[in-house]
Parts: sequence; structure tokens; C-alpha cells
Amino acid sequence: MNFKLTQMPDRLQKPRQNGITMVMDKGLSIDEAKNFLSVAHPHVDIVKLGFGTSFVTPNLREKIEVYQSYGLPVYFGGTLFEAFLIRGQFDDYVAVCKDYNISYMEVSDGSITIPHTEKCGYIEKLTKYGTVLSEVGSKDAAHIIPPTSGSN
Repeated sequence: MNFKLTQMPDRLQKPRQNGITMVMDKGLSIDEAKNFLSVAHPHVDIVKLGFGTSFVTPNLREKIEVYQSYGLPVYFGGTLFEAFLIRGQFDDYVAVCKDYNISYMEVSDGSITIPHTEKCGYIEKLTKYGTVLSEVGSKDAAHIIPPTSGSN
């Protein structure tokens, strides 16, 4: 930090085990990603290429390498996982992750319905290839998930 403020906790140094900051890239250009990192990289722990932006991003490999050059894991948003899954292309999703050196994967069901046990199965399968993150929620405003649904 540039100066001292009282009653502000010290920020843990990287690599952090808690207080992780994920930033969603919603379609930045490569230059915009570089500019963002020139300021924010000490505060960012992981980058999510949101939604399905990675499908249409020009020079995707170069962009991923920019983030990884700062030691930041990058992962594709759960909507991309869902797009592969709904088309019966789970193995292709795994192959794309490997091809782009992506070792974090998100399993979500925000735009499609995946039964809970099936979702857990995909999480288990993907753990063979890296770290799996799972999102809870839906893009359908009518689909309400009560906060007690995941606790016993």
C-alpha cells in the first residue's frame, strides 16, 4: 500500500490460501488485460474468462499467456462448460482446457439444468485434470435457490 491507514488489516501475500480475489474478464482486449494487470496484479489471485467470451476472443492463447505470465491461474466461465455439456462434448471441453493449459475448471448449471448428482459427477471427473470450482445459482430469475438448500 502507498500509505498507512489505521484499522486496515494487512493483505496476505501471495500465494494466498484465503482471502482469494477472483476477477472476471468479460472480454478485455490483450492490451486492456495488460493495462489491468499493470495496476492490479498484486491483488488478483485468479482470472475467470467470463461467460462464453473465450469462444469469440481473438488471440485467446496470447491473452491466457498474459495472465499466466503474472502467475495467475485462468479458467473458462461455467457457461462455456455448459455449452460443451449440452452438446454432448464433455471430452472436447477437457481437451480444450488441456490445449490452452487451463488447470482450473468451473462446473456450473446457471443456464441449463443438471441434476445435483450428475453435477457432482462432473466435478469428480474434472478433479483428475486440475482444480474445480463450482458456482451456485441460476441465470433464470424464476429459479430461486434457498440459502438452506446446501446445508444439513
